[in-house]
Amino acid sequence: MPGPLTKSAAAAEVLAPTGGGTLLAAGDSLLDADLLAAADIAVRPAHGELADAGFDLPRLHVTTATGAAAGAELLGWLRERVVAVGDLPVSGRL
Repeated sequence: MPGPLTKSAAAAEVLAPTGGGTLLAAGDSLLDADLLAAADIAVRPAHGELADAGFDLPRLHVTTATGAAAGAELLGWLRERVVAVGDLPVSGRL
């Protein structure tokens, strides 16, 4: 993948017109690593390419579950962070 075409660059483009804010990110692919590193709040499942590569960051949360259960855990964990941060919109659909 060319250097300028990254998920973190795309996220920055989306955040720029709004003046920024808290960036939450989740991913399990090696292509997600730069986005997780750029995020204020990051989570990955305990399975997938990043798990296989041993990818870790000081502020990265890793689910305890794998598979479909990891997806549910990941979404619940992110929802808790949204509520905790307080400056993010929370709807019943998150």
